[in-house]
Amino acid sequence: MRFNFTLIILVFLSGLTFSQAPQKFSYQSVIRNSMNQLLVNQQVGIKISILQGGTTGQLVYAETHGLLTNANGLATIQIGDGTLVSGSFENINWMSSTYFIKCETDINGGSNYTVSSVQQLLSVPYALYSNSVSSSVSATGDTLYIGLQAYIVPGISSANNANNQAGTTLHTCGADSVHNRNLNYGTLTDQQGNVYKTIAIGNQVWMAENLKASIYRNGEFIPNVTDSAQWAGLSSGAWCYYNNNSQYECPYGKLYNWYAVSDARSVCPAGWHVPTDDDWSILINHLDPNANGGDNLLNSAGGKMKSKGIDYWISPNQQATNESGFSGLPGALRDAAALFYNNLYQGFWWSSSEYLPPIAWCRSLSYHIGSCYRVINNSSYGLAIRCLRD
Repeated sequence: MRFNFTLIILVFLSGLTFSQAPQKFSYQSVIRNSMNQLLVNQQVGIKISILQGGTTGQLVYAETHGLLTNANGLATIQIGDGTLVSGSFENINWMSSTYFIKCETDINGGSNYTVSSVQQLLSVPYALYSNSVSSSVSATGDTLYIGLQAYIVPGISSANNANNQAGTTLHTCGADSVHNRNLNYGTLTDQQGNVYKTIAIGNQVWMAENLKASIYRNGEFIPNVTDSAQWAGLSSGAWCYYNNNSQYECPYGKLYNWYAVSDARSVCPAGWHVPTDDDWSILINHLDPNANGGDNLLNSAGGKMKSKGIDYWISPNQQATNESGFSGLPGALRDAAALFYNNLYQGFWWSSSEYLPPIAWCRSLSYHIGSCYRVINNSSYGLAIRCLRD
């Protein structure tokens, strides 16, 4: 049987050089067989080669990876972080020439690579910005905006991608049915190289996906705390997966206590911040002028913020339209006793505003109501984070 893989996203991450996190970029592909069936939860082997000058150009770097595809058939690797075959990734002079990436795959998880693809790396990644940058795509034409720069990328705009047909607005981890296909999303790369969709709502620009970073902006690690007693006794920043299970990261992101939110090292990338209570109120009141920032529990803002359908929300996911593009999901929480609950039922997001120590303001969406409501939670709780552009 012949196999093939479909590249769905190639995202270039910042050129930060930390001793803990070397320069690298993320490569993701959906792997299918010759009958177009997804190869899910399957061990695969991947070899990456960087070629200089052309599709058969000089080999300047090569590495291998072994990994499991996820439940969506998605394989994700960090190029620059694999098992070295030849060359030096850090010494590649990206500005000196054109470069091509060659990907070879063994769907049996070994090194008998029989499937390959070669494609040029566009000029955009060569900047390898030292800090995160936001981007957006023109509604018509083929213009990609990154920071203050504009690039022509044929076929990139929504006017050229089959009118937002299925698959054109996938969550950056590969999950479908999260975002609003009728809207144009930008992208953001955080301090660790994780990529997110962003969305303009009124005069604000929000992350349209939950934060996944496990390092602060300065490169220092945020501890992953799984032990219940340890989590309950914390007075410093920490993160966890829901149920301490990494499978929940796609598409729910990570859960953080409020000590990580309030840490001066910042969990959000440069140019972005954890929204204040007032920032949240501006969003909610833009979507429903009568919402009073979420204090009015009968507001309609929540339905405009929730992802549609019941792929992730439990039925009935009341009044969900996601017309704002916020794409809220029920990532649930971890309480002060380190117990997990409410996945599929509710989503909670921190603000950076403290109510009274040790309590802080947050916002919540629920499956049974179309409101976004303003609530308080103990600083020891684990909630999701959305960053807001400065």
